[in-house]
Amino acid sequence: MQAAAGGIFPSALTFDTMVRDYLNNLSPKKREKALLSQYMYDNVMAVLHDPNCTSIGTAQFRFWAKKMFSLTSFGEETVIVHDGKPVAVKEQIYEVLTHCHAQASHGGRDKTSAQVRRYYSWIPKEIIARYVRDCPFCQNRRTSNSSNTRMSSSQAFFK
Repeated sequence: MQAAAGGIFPSALTFDTMVRDYLNNLSPKKREKALLSQYMYDNVMAVLHDPNCTSIGTAQFRFWAKKMFSLTSFGEETVIVHDGKPVAVKEQIYEVLTHCHAQASHGGRDKTSAQVRRYYSWIPKEIIARYVRDCPFCQNRRTSNSSNTRMSSSQAFFK
């Protein structure tokens, strides 16, 4: 496993491998819409800007886009939202997770997930869990915490 930023976060390469593994373990039907690529995001944006246009994607895709997402303005920018929060595209997720995991002070899956959910949608909890599981800093902390616990139990036995 490669680490980024001085070994305190998973590297982008490690993350890309993690995402590929996650997607490959999904059923083919779910795989396509599990994460939104920038290309798909642009198509959803086009459908939402012109809901009556029938030249964008399939009828099923257009129905899904209109059902799941809406548009909102943040300042001068129009963004796609789901459940009132901006949708993170696949190409942004690594940076989002790295930022949110740092904001959570390497606090684990639930704290990182809560931080992500405060600002973004469409990032699967399983991706967050895998990111935290593969975080070198957190792995090191878990290893040292478990060895400290074992040592103190052993020391208590001999006293």
